[in-house]
Amino acid sequence: MKDRINKLLADFLGVEPTDITQDDSFTDDLHMTASDLADFVEVLTTAGFDTQKLDMTEVETLEGLYDKLG
Repeated sequence: MKDRINKLLADFLGVEPTDITQDDSFTDDLHMTASDLADFVEVLTTAGFDTQKLDMTEVETLEGLYDKLG
């Protein structure tokens, strides 16, 4: 699951998966805006992840996203 999320995020951001770590902050390290985060949630939904209860205002890092989706 983690590798799949990393790949989706890397594709979304236009970077290599190895450029992203689980400790990266979406806003500080990856420079994602609220609009970017909403768009990425849509990518996750399209990829089959259950995002109905996902509130990205409560998720700061990629590791936090793993926990919420896991």
